[in-house]
Amino acid sequence: MPGVEDKLEIHETLYRYCRSMDRMDAPLALDCFWPDANLEYSSLYNGSPAGFVEWLWPVHAAMICHTHRVCNMLVDFTADDQAVSESMVQVTLRMKNGEEVIDLLGHGRYLDRWRKRDGRWRIAGRVYVSDMGTVVPVRARDVGHILYPGTPGQKPLPGTRDTTDLSYELLPNLGRA
Repeated sequence: MPGVEDKLEIHETLYRYCRSMDRMDAPLALDCFWPDANLEYSSLYNGSPAGFVEWLWPVHAAMICHTHRVCNMLVDFTADDQAVSESMVQVTLRMKNGEEVIDLLGHGRYLDRWRKRDGRWRIAGRVYVSDMGTVVPVRARDVGHILYPGTPGQKPLPGTRDTTDLSYELLPNLGRA
């Protein structure tokens, strides 16, 4: 019967999925799913992982930035090579709405079916359930003067939404099979 290592692999795959979204790393995103998986995101998308990435990448690229987080991950093994999970997901999508900058805060759940093939756990099916959404106007985008009041002009080190992000220098093989 599956054990703690199997559960940890499932958790790590969910973390890698969030990383793939925020760094816009399509190969990493696709590595989290079996190619024949079906993904259901309400009326937004229903289909394969490859189609999902093809549909989502231009949507995310048009945004200023975004962050995805998972927590409260519950996993139940239904067989030696099958599992189901529920994970809470929080997403912040920063975008322009006309001249205004807004953050769309989404709270929902990933209801995933998992399969273990060739010794690897990957998502075999996903249903996204939206629990709550909020739109918040962004009043200031440069918060350097608040974070670093004693050093005018100091800015946080920026992240990037691609594989040039500094995290890839530190963790070049994270999530690569």
